[in-house]
Amino acid sequence: MSVSTPASRTARRLRAAVVAGAALPALAAGAPLAAADTAEAVPTCGSHHFKLIENGRHGAAGTVYFEMALDRIHDGDGACLMPSTVDVRWVDIDGEQIGSWAVQRGEPGEPFVLDEGDVAEFTLGHARAGNHAPEECEPTEIYGLDFFVGADEKGARAGMGPGIDVCANTGIEDTGVSPVTPSPYS
Repeated sequence: MSVSTPASRTARRLRAAVVAGAALPALAAGAPLAAADTAEAVPTCGSHHFKLIENGRHGAAGTVYFEMALDRIHDGDGACLMPSTVDVRWVDIDGEQIGSWAVQRGEPGEPFVLDEGDVAEFTLGHARAGNHAPEECEPTEIYGLDFFVGADEKGARAGMGPGIDVCANTGIEDTGVSPVTPSPYS
């Protein structure tokens, strides 16, 4: 398990840029890269390349799992290299962060190429705020989440609907995010 901190997020973004740079000669030489079918230079994906869609949610033993899809929008930019991690944080209606950043769970895979219209997937696992003492947790209803792809520091926002409470106490790491993988439904 790896823990996501501002320093580790910066390191991951730098690795994504380095991996993208290192992948370009390999692509030009025709070396395989997951989902790559082109020898052209492929830029690294950014948050602005995606629409985030909740595919479903289910729960067990005090945890809610959100199945998320990153839909590569048709913007004319062509294919991009998707890192296998995404950074996520809960936000209120004003865009202020609520609680801690999601912790990366599982070992990330290799970056992969997404064409416009392709989809990548990840899962958020969130321990319900009711699992903690209210005075410690400070339960707060969220509006949605911000997600950050690659070296993108601006990120993008997606609403999640009413009724999701998270711990406002940043000392409680109650959300985990899985590695990002290509969707079998692209």
